[in-house]
Amino acid sequence: MKKRNIFFTFQFILIFTLLSFLSSCEIDQYKPIAQKPTLISTAITDITQTSAISRGNIVSDGGTSITTRGVCWFTSDNPTISNFSTSDGIGAGIFTSYINDLLPGKLYHVRAYAINSEGIGYGPDIAFTTISSTSLSIGDTYQGGIIFYLGGTYPNQYGLVCAQNDQGTGIPWYSQSYIYYGITSTAIGSGQTNTSSLVSILGDGYYAAKLCDDLVLKGFDDWFLPSRDELGLMYTNLKNNGFGNFTNSSYWSSSEFDDLHAYAQYFSTGRQSCNNKFHSYSIRAVRIFGVLQETLTGERLPTHDDTKFHFIQENIYTN
Repeated sequence: MKKRNIFFTFQFILIFTLLSFLSSCEIDQYKPIAQKPTLISTAITDITQTSAISRGNIVSDGGTSITTRGVCWFTSDNPTISNFSTSDGIGAGIFTSYINDLLPGKLYHVRAYAINSEGIGYGPDIAFTTISSTSLSIGDTYQGGIIFYLGGTYPNQYGLVCAQNDQGTGIPWYSQSYIYYGITSTAIGSGQTNTSSLVSILGDGYYAAKLCDDLVLKGFDDWFLPSRDELGLMYTNLKNNGFGNFTNSSYWSSSEFDDLHAYAQYFSTGRQSCNNKFHSYSIRAVRIFGVLQETLTGERLPTHDDTKFHFIQENIYTN
């Protein structure tokens, strides 16, 4: 009888232990797995010579508490907290970071970050350039390129920059068929619309507008092929004054002339012409900074110094 009691006691303990183990496994099976935080980096604002304001949004804490959050920055892509960083509180949601002690006229990269028990999560890389002086000037390096058109007054200046080097040297305007699309303009401020319109119609391929539209450079992805008059200012305001690393060759614009021809500019002489769309020329991408407030046409084009910089359209010829 005593042995039987011992057996039942042992059996009860064994069953209880097994049930407890299975219960704990079931709880663990459905327990969420913690992950690193997920973030969004937002646009940089209030940029000065030495400071800027950045914001981040922690859309998921990863299932565990956020212990530190902020932004990190450096002069190269994808900075980490081992570079320069802020610490801006705890918890998920939107936060604001104040970036200081920057250098004037420098390109910086910023990412929001957050830390939980699983590690560090980073938001996307965002690039910006600090103000180079109390007022921008033609020829300044800014927002991924070199300023060749400038309007407005500090601190609300706006304008156009071109890439610091060519995006190609043997590029056709288009190489499929002779068609007059009739969707482009020659004016300053029209290059971006010209380019997006051409790409939407022509689609994929190896041609001037598409290569500029696809360009991602210095953290910016909104590059385009300049219009005829934008290209003219690049020659007058940059090439003539030793800026921009231009060659003495022909450059395509995004402005169409007819079914056979589009506008190009000879950077050896400054003369503009209408050339066969199948010809292979150099291209230089352009982007807008600020809010471009006007579209300009005509013979005389204003810049930051009207007594020194102007563009005169020469006679058009075809070949």
